[in-house]
Amino acid sequence: MKTEGIKPDVVTYNSLIRGLYNSGCGDEAQRVLTEMLESNISPNVMTYNMLVDMFCKDGCVDQAQSILKHMIEIGVTPDIITYNALLDGYCLCGQMEDAENLLVLMDENGCEPNLVSFSTMINGYCKAKNIDKALNIFYEMFRRGIAPDVVSYNTLIDGLCKANRIPNARKLFKEMLAAGVTPNVVTYASLLDSLCKSAQLDEAVKLLEEMEDNGVKPGISLYNILMNNLCEAGQLEDAANFFSDLVSKGLQPDIITYNILIKGFCKKGLMSEVPQVLRIMEEDGCPPNDRTYTTIIRGYIINNDLSNALYYRDLMVGKGFEADADTSSLFVGLLSSNKDLTHRC
Repeated sequence: MKTEGIKPDVVTYNSLIRGLYNSGCGDEAQRVLTEMLESNISPNVMTYNMLVDMFCKDGCVDQAQSILKHMIEIGVTPDIITYNALLDGYCLCGQMEDAENLLVLMDENGCEPNLVSFSTMINGYCKAKNIDKALNIFYEMFRRGIAPDVVSYNTLIDGLCKANRIPNARKLFKEMLAAGVTPNVVTYASLLDSLCKSAQLDEAVKLLEEMEDNGVKPGISLYNILMNNLCEAGQLEDAANFFSDLVSKGLQPDIITYNILIKGFCKKGLMSEVPQVLRIMEEDGCPPNDRTYTTIIRGYIINNDLSNALYYRDLMVGKGFEADADTSSLFVGLLSSNKDLTHRC
């Protein structure tokens, strides 16, 4: 452009600065910005928005705030994108009081907060573990005539679940359905995980079935969560049934799935099932990892089968894996008890 005598304008520089920053070339983006200013090309609101967003994403919220102040001083009116970028910066840094003050400033400057503004605030309060404030912001949206979307609901449902307020999360889930907002896999994942952690496994199974009935296809990670908790609760048969259904549902077990199943068999002392699972893993192109072998070795040690424990230890080492400290200490304990038994004999 310069060679052809075409002068870059503010749009050219904005595009280049944003591209460089998004590509991880922050220093180069700064150099282009400096060149733009030295060329007496005045930044527009898009330029300032980029700078606010970039500073916030880098955790430099004070600099972003200074840019907003500078914009107002020189007569460049901040728009909703400017304010939302700064709101996000405050929330990422946990500066929720500053975020609240910014909402007030937006109203004062005639820039009414929108869905993104409120969703950002809800997320900020959930991360700060202030669920009551997040709920207040959520219902403030309704008072302003702003309908929450699936992201708003998901954020708050997840926050309620993490705060172990499962009845509130279930209530909000019902409100979501009543409002005509379709839950997605993220919605169900939050609820399913919380039900499992609170040992409400029957409810978790029902939720998974409800999810499938509603046309939302669970991923393998959701089945892993449910299978793991079923195994931990001693419901190995139920976990094995879910495992058997995976292929018919078009899902491929991953290494986590297999490790969960092996751990379940080991916990129940069903060590004879382990070699069969290992064969299936190899056939499915999902070879065992160090966690697989460690789980098997511990299973044999706990079941006082030193011979097989040593066999899988050697197999594990032969594949380039190392036993962790806990497994090694279990070996020492089992060997010691065997020596004591030999001496007594």
